[in-house]
This record gives sequence, C-alpha cells and structure tokens, in this order.
Amino acid sequence: MSNSASAIKAAEAALDKGDYNLCIKILDPLLLSFQEETEIGGRIRLIVVTAYMGKGDEKKAINICQTLINNKKDSVRQQAKQLLAILDAPHLPRPSNWSVEIPKLEMEPSLKSSFKTTKKKKKKIKLPPTGPTKNLDFGFSIITLFIILLLTFLLSGCVNISTNLSITGPDRLKISLDIDSNSGKSIPWQIEFADNLSDDESILKIQANEYNQHFESPTIRFEEANELLNQIASAASKSSGFNIKQPKLITNNKNWIIGTRQNLEFYFDLRELPKIPGLKINLVINEIRNKNNFKTKPLEPTFKKDSTLLPLEIGKVNQLEFANWKWNQISIGIILIIFLTLLSITLQNFRLKMGFGFPELPP
Repeated sequence: MSNSASAIKAAEAALDKGDYNLCIKILDPLLLSFQEETEIGGRIRLIVVTAYMGKGDEKKAINICQTLINNKKDSVRQQAKQLLAILDAPHLPRPSNWSVEIPKLEMEPSLKSSFKTTKKKKKKIKLPPTGPTKNLDFGFSIITLFIILLLTFLLSGCVNISTNLSITGPDRLKISLDIDSNSGKSIPWQIEFADNLSDDESILKIQANEYNQHFESPTIRFEEANELLNQIASAASKSSGFNIKQPKLITNNKNWIIGTRQNLEFYFDLRELPKIPGLKINLVINEIRNKNNFKTKPLEPTFKKDSTLLPLEIGKVNQLEFANWKWNQISIGIILIIFLTLLSITLQNFRLKMGFGFPELPP
C-alpha cells in the first residue's frame, strides 16, 4: 500500500508539472492491481483521466470514466459523472474575432533579385509598428477577480442547510442534517463535506441521492451533541474555506420525578461567514408543543404542526432559548400502580364496614 501511495504522489506531482505521459506511465501498472470498483482504484483512474484530458485524448478519458459509474465511493461516482458531462459536451466553433491574425510580410521582387546578386547590398525591411507592450489595466483585473469570486460563491452557496434537533427524552436528543442543492445536482461542496465527515469518523450516517444529502445520528446525550456540532462546523469550514465557529448547545435540566424541565439555549455565531447568494441555513426543533416559551434573535421562528423552524441570519449571532417539559413515563407508571393499589384497598375496607363482608358458610 505504501508503494502505491508513493506512486500516486509521484503521478500527481507529474500531473501538476504538465508531464502527462509520465503520469500515465507511473499509474498504468496500478490499474491492474486495483479494480475500478474500489475507492483507491477509482482515485487512480480519475488521475489518469485528467492526464488524458491534458493530452487531448478524450476518447480514452471517456472510456475510463464510464468504468467508474459503479464505483463504491459516492464522491468518485459524482466526479466521474461531472467529467463525462464535460467530455461529452459538443465542441463549439471558435469565432474568428477571438484570434489575432498576424499580417504576412513579403519582400518585393526587386529586393529579392538584388539580394541574390550581391551580399553587400542589404536593405532593412520595415515591419508595421506594433507599439510597446501594455500591461492589463487595473480595472480589468478587478472585474475578472470579482467574476471569479462571484462564480465561486454561487457554485458553493446554492444550497439549503437544515439542522434538526429532536428531543426524545430527558437529556436525550437526535441530530439530523439535510443539505439540498438548488441546482438539482450535487455540487463539489456537498461531496467534499461528506468526505470530511467520514474522515473525522463522525457518528452521522449519510443517505444521499443526486442533489439531497441526509445525515442522521443515533440518540445521544447533550454533551455528545456539542462534540457532534463541533465536527459538523469543522467539516463545513474545511469544505468552504470559511471560518465557521462551533455552535453552542447549553442545557439546564431539573428533575421533578414525574418529569423533567428542560431549559435549552442555542448560540451560532455566523459573523465571519460572508453573505452568499442562494445559501439558506435553518434550525428545526421537533417535538416541541409549547410555543410560548421561545425567545429568538435576530429572526422570528415559524411554527408548524410538530416542529419549529428558525432561519439563521448570516453575518450575525443567532440565539435561541426555550423551555420544555418531558414526562417521565416510568415514574408516572409506578405512581399510577401505587394509586390503583391504595384505591383498591380503600374500597375493600369500605365494603367490609358496610356489611358486605366475605361470604361465609351457614351455621
């Protein structure tokens, strides 16, 4: 495995230098050792496809991409589909005004004959003046940089992100995360986010299709929830390149035997996240029926039948505070059994006092 890892690094270095033939030569022996269904086999073939695209051999690149459609790794399949879409795109004719035609300079016949007869007579050929080479204007560079940044934000921000908190019991909850792409296809940010979570060995289990990703955790304690939220924020920071601070979940529970009073506070600092067109972040609280105890800043929540949706505002500190009561079913069951037992004994004694005693045999 170490030999294959070093070979992959050497091939990537050759690919970065533009030496596509060397990159293919290094990885060709590994194609037989690792099948296209495996993760490392898919990674190797993606590098080879890039090298063939650099050489202009699109036919071989398409053939290799088609073998990666059934790869076990979701990110490899998505990258193969994206490369196939690029390779299968029709070639558009190049407009003539995109090219600069250099005028063809020819010498007059008299000059050609005089040049052949004698070497002493040399006549300088006057080329058309071109002027000094000018640097690109500062305004052009600013506009180009702005367009690149705008495209980057649009491609990475056209998603709806919803974090769902489901309180299942005293000091128990489930966390789920839904990421929906507005474009109808998974964008590179989603794929990289899922890979970063898997690298951190997160307890979130992913269920994904072409444009939707659903992550769900088992039932955990509130202390573990803060660690999981930290993993989510860290993976989002690595994928987007922005500094996303860790959300904080603070709880204060009071146990009254028959139930628990839960006071929950949620803080999410998004001041360092720039406003990106198409990006929406929401917090959804499930199984909360008392809607009068909610305090939110800066936006107001939207109440639905069994859930409460709080949109988070980018560029500000978002706060949520609410109180919730959870009944303890075991304690209620024990109290109900004791009450029914005492009630039965009381009724039996009352029956005996009224003369309706136990049946007796006649004397």
